[in-house]
Amino acid sequence: MKKHPAPRLGTNGDVIGQRILAFLLDGLIMGLLWVVIIGLGAILGDIAFLLLSLIGFVGVLVYAFLLEGLYGYTPGKYMLGLVVVKSDGSDCTIGASILRNLLWLIDSLPTLNLVAIVLILLTDENQRVGDFVADTIVVKQQ
Repeated sequence: MKKHPAPRLGTNGDVIGQRILAFLLDGLIMGLLWVVIIGLGAILGDIAFLLLSLIGFVGVLVYAFLLEGLYGYTPGKYMLGLVVVKSDGSDCTIGASILRNLLWLIDSLPTLNLVAIVLILLTDENQRVGDFVADTIVVKQQ
């Protein structure tokens, strides 16, 4: 993974379908991680399961918060040519990534991402709640 791909500003309205696919890909990757953790935990016993669960939790935090904050993308976004940047085109920060990902709870619960989808479709910059608060947009990579 290369660091900080150049964003193509003005493409945020063109990436809505790619954002959904990236979300699904990232969910699949994280789901596979948890299948491995649960499987190994079942084989190795309770203490190993607790340790593996802690490792998995740290992995989720790194995946969601640090990858976007350090690189501007998760593996799902990277595979689909997307990057998260500040609305002025500068690099996403770890703080902005933490904000946008924590606020995904508002975007997703209890409506199964309906709030996020409606906001992305209806706002000028195609932002969900987390993007508004973190001042981020999702655009194509150059």
